[in-house]
Amino acid sequence: MDYEISIDTYKGPLDKLLELVEEKQLEITEISLAAVTADFLKYVEKLGKRVGEKEKGGAVFAVEPLILADFLVVASKLILIKSKTILPTLELTEEEASDIRDLELRLKLYQELKTPQRFIKEIWSPFPKSFGREFLKGLGPVFYPPKKLKADSLVESLKKLLLVLEKTLKPFQTIKTEVINLKKKIEEIMARIGKGPAKLHELGRSGTRSEMVVMFLAILHLIREQLILVDQVDHFEDIKIARREKGA
Repeated sequence: MDYEISIDTYKGPLDKLLELVEEKQLEITEISLAAVTADFLKYVEKLGKRVGEKEKGGAVFAVEPLILADFLVVASKLILIKSKTILPTLELTEEEASDIRDLELRLKLYQELKTPQRFIKEIWSPFPKSFGREFLKGLGPVFYPPKKLKADSLVESLKKLLLVLEKTLKPFQTIKTEVINLKKKIEEIMARIGKGPAKLHELGRSGTRSEMVVMFLAILHLIREQLILVDQVDHFEDIKIARREKGA
């Protein structure tokens, strides 16, 4: 249930409950809530009275059923508080005790909010108001730059501001992609194994995924062209690559 705002037709549960507590000049405690339970129940009883009949059938009550339900929720908690006051030995569940603490806290918060609410309403309800200095009344917008300000400095400041706004409003990320040429990779492998057999992991420079893909493509190409010999002694062992001699 949300906090209610008093309107002309009815007062919300918290508003009415706070009114009853303040009439008795009591602090908001379980004892004060128990003391005003009877008065609150009488008010709820008036709200629930039938005031007429609808033309197409059905009863008409003083308030809408949903509004009345909000009052009944608060009334049920007040009855629980009253019962606990009358019967100190009454044991409450954790949920019931939490409901009592919640109602007490919400009523205190509502009391704190009600005073500024009334103050704001008194000031702003007729029409929006603004306040200014009397000697500036009637003057248009005026710009007072510092004496040492130069046009170049102002331009630089605006550029810096635009850069900050651009980064804030249009965030971007630069992704650097290394382009690896297949032909150059083939030449690199042939030059390396020209000095002697090499292991596969020795042929990679950066070890990036892109380089590994291009390197495997280069090796497959060289195998197809029968320019290299590839050997692996056992599973998961490093692959040994050597230049294929002519006539071999």
